[in-house]
Amino acid sequence: MSDNKVKGKQASSRLLGMKFMQRSMEKELQEEHEKERKRVISEAEWTVDYDTGELQKPAIRVEYQPSFLAFSTTTTTGRKSFKGFNKDIEEGEVDIEKTERLKREEAAEEAHSMSDKQMLNSKTTIRSFMRPPKRKDTSKESAESDNVDGEKKKKKKKAKLENQGFIRPK
Repeated sequence: MSDNKVKGKQASSRLLGMKFMQRSMEKELQEEHEKERKRVISEAEWTVDYDTGELQKPAIRVEYQPSFLAFSTTTTTGRKSFKGFNKDIEEGEVDIEKTERLKREEAAEEAHSMSDKQMLNSKTTIRSFMRPPKRKDTSKESAESDNVDGEKKKKKKKAKLENQGFIRPK
């Protein structure tokens, strides 16, 4: 009996079977499902509890590196003409573009060119590396071999042949 008093009066089965009552029960169920869904979503969200009230901003360090692409400033001030609408302005733009291109080419050429002294120094250093080492005069050896027996000359040649790892064909 006490359970009936707490719950209140129950509606009859005929009253519950009517459409407006079914709709109201469906709305209540939808609201309960919506509340449950919101509760699940709020539990799934992560929140960070900080001990301090202030949040420290992360130190952002931006590092700029030069680009490998040469971006030219193509913006020009003044009047412009498109697709041959004003020939005079287009001719002026072409002339300006040619002079700028020539300046860039001359600057690049000067950067890559060498002076005569630099060229001479580079050639002499290259030649010094390419020269074979100086050989001894053979005339001195031939004079010594004439003065000394032929046996000593043969011994020198044999000693040289033994010291060499690889004999180059003549």
